[in-house]
Amino acid sequence: MKKLGVLVLGLLLLFLTACGGGEEKTSGDSKVTELTVWNDWTENRPEYKVYKDIIAKFNEENKGSIHVKIESIPHDQYETKLRTQAAGKQLPDMFRVWPGARIQPLVEGKVLLPLNDILDTWEGKIPEGILKDYAVDGKQYAIPANISETSLIYYHKDVLAKAGFEEFPKTYDELKDLIKALNDQKVTPIALGNKAIWPLQSVYISTIADRFTGSEFLPSTLSGKGSFTDENFVKALTVVEELAKLKAFNEDFNTIDEAQSRTLFNSGEAAMHFAGSWAIGPILEGVENIDNIGVAPFPSFGGEGDTAKISGAAGGGIALNAELSGKKKEAAFKFLQFFYGDELYQGLAKSNIVVPVQVEMDDSIPEIYKTANGFAQGGLAPVYDATLTPELTDMINNGLQSITIGEKTPKELADEMQKENEQGKK
Repeated sequence: MKKLGVLVLGLLLLFLTACGGGEEKTSGDSKVTELTVWNDWTENRPEYKVYKDIIAKFNEENKGSIHVKIESIPHDQYETKLRTQAAGKQLPDMFRVWPGARIQPLVEGKVLLPLNDILDTWEGKIPEGILKDYAVDGKQYAIPANISETSLIYYHKDVLAKAGFEEFPKTYDELKDLIKALNDQKVTPIALGNKAIWPLQSVYISTIADRFTGSEFLPSTLSGKGSFTDENFVKALTVVEELAKLKAFNEDFNTIDEAQSRTLFNSGEAAMHFAGSWAIGPILEGVENIDNIGVAPFPSFGGEGDTAKISGAAGGGIALNAELSGKKKEAAFKFLQFFYGDELYQGLAKSNIVVPVQVEMDDSIPEIYKTANGFAQGGLAPVYDATLTPELTDMINNGLQSITIGEKTPKELADEMQKENEQGKK
């Protein structure tokens, strides 16, 4: 009986050792630090495969010491669960987050661990202007895996050459000359699908307005220091009015969606298509000759903004639980340094996902991807619908559509936006 009692006690102690603490688990003779990462990688998308493959490689290379466990949650449930768990300080070790207003509540709730101790890992690789999307009050909370550029101009090289343009216009006046030349040849200049009312704002105004006003205008105005009635902002809105009057778009641009307008461009029925980096893949898959497709940044409009910038935002990143310490913190830092490396960015590049770094690309990478990826190195201008309040976003979306059909003037829209901005602060 005595031997049986000792055996039972020994088994009980072994069980408690294996299950207790949640930080480490026994694997043979060594301790394994286990990290759980929440994410929304449930869809069959190429970038998600890249993420999971790199985690698998990390686990293999750190077998016996660190293991990262993936927990995927559908996107429409993910952020709700994240906010709920954050409120109760019940977050996992690591979790996917997004920049700007979406990460701010997590910072204010003090549930994120700053990454400043390892930030020099990406020094000279990721531009500061891109990293700052995840920085709050001097503290870095995540590293971006990808970038969403919202203002790119795709064009058929041969159609522009026939109109007398061997290279894409560098100024707005030259762009207007191109539009007139294309109309003279009975070619639709720009394929636009604004049925969902966001393209004219997110794709067009986000960069056009930044070209006129500079990147400080939007945060300054939202804080109450500046005003939407600023002359330069009104000039930016006027560009949309001018393009509509110049017949720059297909006649049904307010009744077809963005995917339909892209089909119009891919088929060669329109010379240009203004869209974001999300269109690279569909365009490459939809055109007959990818070498005939060029991509350019928006031209100069003669304003106060930096012409090297393009509107965009950092994509999702992995943040760490503020409660991590000791071996778990050390393991999590090691994981992030491995995850956000050359292999990740090269893998995303091969999937036509724009990344925040310049990576080596072989001949298998399409030229328009290489060019578009390079634009981000000039810095990112704020995307309007990622920065404005929901009320102001609805107002500018509907207002731009009204401008194109002559129901509203640029000055009237600017006045309405400023009035809404002032009321929202009362």
